[in-house]
Parts: sequence; C-alpha cells; structure tokens
Amino acid sequence: MKIGLKTRFLGWALLASCSQMNAADWLMLQGAQPEVVAPKGVIVPYRSKVPKLWGFVQINYKKDFGDVVVNGGGVNQTPFSLLNPDLEDQSGFNVFRARIALRGMADNENLVDYFVMTEFGNNGINNLAGHRNVATYFSDASVTLKHVPGAKLRVGMFKTPGSEEGLQAVFVSPYIEFTTMSNQQLLERKVTNVGAAQKNGAAGGAATVHYTSTSIDEPIGAYRDTGAQIFDTFNIAKSWTLSYAYMYGNGNGISMKASDKQRTHYGYLALEDNFGPARGYYTESMKFFIWGQDGKRTLLSTDPTTLVTTEVNANRKRYGLGMTYYNSGLRFEAEYMRAEGMIFTGAKDKDSDPLKEDWQFQFAVGDENKADGGYVNLQYEIMPKKLEVFGRYDFSNRLTNDSKAERDFKTATLGCSYRFKGATRIDLNYMFRDAKAPGNANAQKVLDNMGNRVAVQVTAAF
Repeated sequence: MKIGLKTRFLGWALLASCSQMNAADWLMLQGAQPEVVAPKGVIVPYRSKVPKLWGFVQINYKKDFGDVVVNGGGVNQTPFSLLNPDLEDQSGFNVFRARIALRGMADNENLVDYFVMTEFGNNGINNLAGHRNVATYFSDASVTLKHVPGAKLRVGMFKTPGSEEGLQAVFVSPYIEFTTMSNQQLLERKVTNVGAAQKNGAAGGAATVHYTSTSIDEPIGAYRDTGAQIFDTFNIAKSWTLSYAYMYGNGNGISMKASDKQRTHYGYLALEDNFGPARGYYTESMKFFIWGQDGKRTLLSTDPTTLVTTEVNANRKRYGLGMTYYNSGLRFEAEYMRAEGMIFTGAKDKDSDPLKEDWQFQFAVGDENKADGGYVNLQYEIMPKKLEVFGRYDFSNRLTNDSKAERDFKTATLGCSYRFKGATRIDLNYMFRDAKAPGNANAQKVLDNMGNRVAVQVTAAF
C-alpha cells in the first residue's frame, strides 16, 4: 500500500623524481598492498601471500516523519518521504550492507595486488527503487600492477577517484545517509531506455528538457566504474605527501557491461600533511584535494505515439574540491561540488494504481543544466576511540539555470556514535530536512510534505 576536471596528468619527469611512500590515503589503501607491516607496533619489512579476508554488516532502523501524498490520478508525488532503497515505506529495519572482501598480493615481490568484494545487502546495488531485478553481487574486482615506479596501474571494477565522501570506506563514517548533492548527482542511476522528451509539465512547468526512464535494470553506480587507473602517492617534504590519479572508465558503473560507449575520464589530486602513523579514516592529518569527472551518456528515447526511437547524447560533468582535518579526536571536513549536463531530478511514480508504485528515474538533459552543493562536517571524540558526537550541514541547489525547475535542499544531521572495537559500533543520526522550489509555488506545495528523519545503525566489522 502507498504511504505517505578532468585533471591534467602530472609530468613524468616530476613523478620519476619523487620517492615512493605508502601514505595513508584512500587511493593507496584501496588499490595497493603496503610494502611493510607493523606487528606489535614495530614497522619491519614483511610480505605475505596469505589473502586477507574481511568484511562488515550494517543493519539499521529508520523512521521518516514526512507526509505521503498521492494525487488524483493515483500517483505518489513524495518519494522523498519514503525510505531507500525500496521507496515503499516510512519506517523499518534493513540489512543495509553485507559485504565480504578478499585482498592480497599475488607474488613474493608485491608487484601484483588484487581486491575483490561482494555485496549481499538491501541497497541500491541489489534493489534500486524496488527493482530487485538489478541484483548483482560483485561491487569490486581489480588487479594492481606496481612494476613502474611512480605509476601504479589498477584495472578492473573499483571506486573512481573523486569526492571524499564517495572515496572513503563506507563502514567507517558515522553518517548513515549520504549528503543530498552526493546522493543525487554523484551516485549515478544508470538508464538507457527513456520515454519522449518533456518540457511543459515536466518538473512543475519547467522549460528544461526532461526524460524519464522506462525501465530500471542496472544497479546504482555506487561511486564505481570499470576501467584502468594510473595512480601513486609520493613523499615530497617532511610529513607532506602528494597523491594523484587518472582513470579511464567505461562509464557503466558496476554493471557488467564491457562497452566504453559512455567513456568517462576521472582525475584526482591531493596534498596531505600527515601528523601520525595511523591509517585510513583515523589518520591524523590535514588534506586538500581537487577532483573532476567528464563523461558521455547515451539514451534511447522512444516516442509512445509513433514508436520511433532516437538516440540522445548527453554530457555528464562532475567536479569539486575540499579538505579534511583530523587530530586529537577533532575532525573537520568540507567539500564543494558542481554538476553540469545530465542532472538527476528524482524518482517518479509511473503507476496510476494508488496501491502500487512503479518508480522510474527522471533526468534533465542538456549542457545548460547546472547544480551545486556541498557539506561541512564537525566531529569530536568525547571519549577517545569510544564516544563521539558530530554534526553535518549539507546543501544542494539543483537546476539553478531554470527558475521553474530549481530545487534547493538543506539538511542538518546531528548524532552520536559509540565504538566497541575498531569499526564495530552503533550510530544515531537525526536529520532536519528542508526543500524549496523558489520559482514554483505548485512544486513547493509538494515539497512542504518533506519531514525529518531518525536512524540508528549497528556496524559489525571483522
């Protein structure tokens, strides 16, 4: 029942002059095995070909306090009041993520590394907008070759260089939901078949050209793509490191398509001052980064009246910059992101039966389309490595080029987290949510039904 930039590639001469260092950054942590390990706190040269098996499970309960509105034609108008991934209800328990991974080195010289991860949870990878036919159980499968100094080569399916929010490991962050900008414009929904172009009447009278999908048969992009990436991290001065990455991807997300018709370029550059020896999310450091993505997308648009199918080509550009700081239990993060070209504008119910939903995805297509957003995050450990309180403000301004279609989202998330050991913990989030349609009074009436949301999540990692 219904209820309510491209980054310019670094010169080879510069790369060859830099010394190699396994700095604590996401590119190295996810793409390469370390050259040394530190048993009992003593760093020694050590290599082992024994694979590392690890994983985590995240189970949560959410409740949304918004209203659900069904219009006179039986169509649900308020997907933002329903919970992902199903978009069916406003409260309930969910096995959100359940992942098992295997990584290691394939040779004694540690020149060939591998990483594989599966997903068995109920999320956009296996159940996007209630379309369970998109199920896939592999989220990552890659091999890294480390034969060329300064230019490691990673091939396969893995996280693309980009936003800190997407690049970091999901099981370490205490935030249960992604920011609005990241969720809407970076977590790509992959569609091929769409209906006819719409102008008047789309998005409440917007002039922007919109297309709505006619089927959902691929998983969410999950910040991943299949392709080849050249990357490395260098020690440049005392505690400072420089990281870079360039990736050429198929543009198909984590689907098992072998075509590069939607080819996408990814670039990333980061400068980091390391304060301590820890790794990953708990590295005490200050980092500045910039990233960009530039790709092509092809849609097949079928006119329901003439049944004529035409090919629609669109550009999809995403870029941003930001910084992170973590020291003595205090964490500060800020990032600003922009999107151009193909803009995701939400889920749309296509089923006129008031007791059912058929969620499809709507996009504004055209180089004139713009969106921007970002977030500011502050966390503090009241009890070191145990009890933490945090707050994050995020915003997203969508289709700022069209007054009728513009939507402005603001979310303030407050919460606390208790860590039992390592990443095993319990998180509490309360989200104050608001949305405006500054140039569209009718659309504002629908957005006024958005409510706050509370979520509790248990993460168990091994």
